[in-house]
Amino acid sequence: MESFKTHRHENNPKEKEFHDTFIEEHSRGVDMDLIVFGHPSDSMMPKDYLTDREKQIVLSTVQWLGSPVGEGFLNSCGFVRK
Repeated sequence: MESFKTHRHENNPKEKEFHDTFIEEHSRGVDMDLIVFGHPSDSMMPKDYLTDREKQIVLSTVQWLGSPVGEGFLNSCGFVRK
């Protein structure tokens, strides 16, 4: 799975880091579906499932957080890169 703009990875390694780390930590099974839709209290199965396109949108949004604009957004929310 990839985001829509992986061509940006070459010029912005932070975007690649956000992209690759998210895939590593959340692309197994239904992880992404659970993040977006949650689950009923009696089950760890998601309430609904993302399409492949919706998964690319989620991944593209995560990648965007590693961009200069995304970093500015995170900074305005109080997050600072260490």
